[in-house]
Amino acid sequence: MSGAEAEKSGNLILDVCSLFGKNVLVLFDSGATHSFVSLLCVEKLGLSLFDLGCELVVSTPTSGQVSISSVCVGCPIEVAGRKTKVNLVCLPLEGLDVILGMDWLVDNHVLIDCRRHEVVFQEPKGVEIPTSGEVLHDLKDGAVCFAVMVKEQKKSTNEQISGIPVVEEYVDVFPEEIPGLPPSREVDFTIDDAESRTRVNGSLPYGSN
Repeated sequence: MSGAEAEKSGNLILDVCSLFGKNVLVLFDSGATHSFVSLLCVEKLGLSLFDLGCELVVSTPTSGQVSISSVCVGCPIEVAGRKTKVNLVCLPLEGLDVILGMDWLVDNHVLIDCRRHEVVFQEPKGVEIPTSGEVLHDLKDGAVCFAVMVKEQKKSTNEQISGIPVVEEYVDVFPEEIPGLPPSREVDFTIDDAESRTRVNGSLPYGSN
């Protein structure tokens, strides 16, 4: 299917996006395992090509199986105001500039809304913690790094014992803050060890079981 045919079809999701600051026609395809860029677009934008290190065999509707071995690495592409990066495998395409496949969709938490014919960016839940390798890679690219020390704040004694039923029943008896163990008194109460005392042998009364 050519780009003109794709635009006429109502079953495909197409959009004009920005690749290296230039407008390109993009097809969002969840059936594609990789993301691709047309050879014509590579020549037009003067993109740098790198060797894949192997031959990738791709099945296309128009040309059948095609063997390709070139890729454009870390291409900045802007979709719906979101700036991302993607590795684009070079592929002979007619009328289409870029195909964004499952690799890009998964990496950027993107869903395809088939009913509305649009792509939806999902906000990732929680805090994403990068690996040390990712941090070093970002630093080489000129990223700014900040060191933050996080210290756990201990709960007050009042918060720790407030949930105990006895404490809640006698609120006026327990102080708001318990600093620690009670202080040492002048007279300490102790229980002496009974091992040194004489053992008394007793016997049961006659007739007792």
